[in-house]
Amino acid sequence: MLLNKIPVLDKGYVALLDSSVTTQKMRDIGAEFFGGEYPTSLEDLGSMVVVIKCPLFVQLALSKFNLKVIDANQQTDIPDAYIPDATSIRGTDVVTSQAISDDLLRTTDALLINPKAYQADGCDKFISQVITPVNVYTQIIVSGNYSEWCKFAYQERFPGPIKRYAEAIQQVIEAEWK
Repeated sequence: MLLNKIPVLDKGYVALLDSSVTTQKMRDIGAEFFGGEYPTSLEDLGSMVVVIKCPLFVQLALSKFNLKVIDANQQTDIPDAYIPDATSIRGTDVVTSQAISDDLLRTTDALLINPKAYQADGCDKFISQVITPVNVYTQIIVSGNYSEWCKFAYQERFPGPIKRYAEAIQQVIEAEWK
């Protein structure tokens, strides 16, 4: 399947899988059943399904909305993780920001190695993974109606990395519902 992926952060993306009852269809329904313009209640008929590769913290943010999230992870030995660079950290100075970025990288690497070591020692796979950091990338398929997607995409108070995903979703919404 060929997906048009919108890159987000360092290793993530948002890609439209399918949409239904987009703007033109709503206009057609409005013309046929409502004598012209369509009522805003028709927006609940619009829906889309999106494939997202994102850190777990973005998946947690999505789960707070009335969106259906399906885990679509492909098993890999070493998962990817989001490590913000010095410009994303915005510390008091560049040296401090770079030191924080380097420390995040080392800490994440250690947290990703531990579950494999625990499993090699006989630990249950689920229990070994409870320390998985929230910056590890996951691939999910998310579906929902137009209004729920808009609630997520146009949320003002997201932290920067989650806001990047909201902006990518906005691009998809604006392309499908003009």
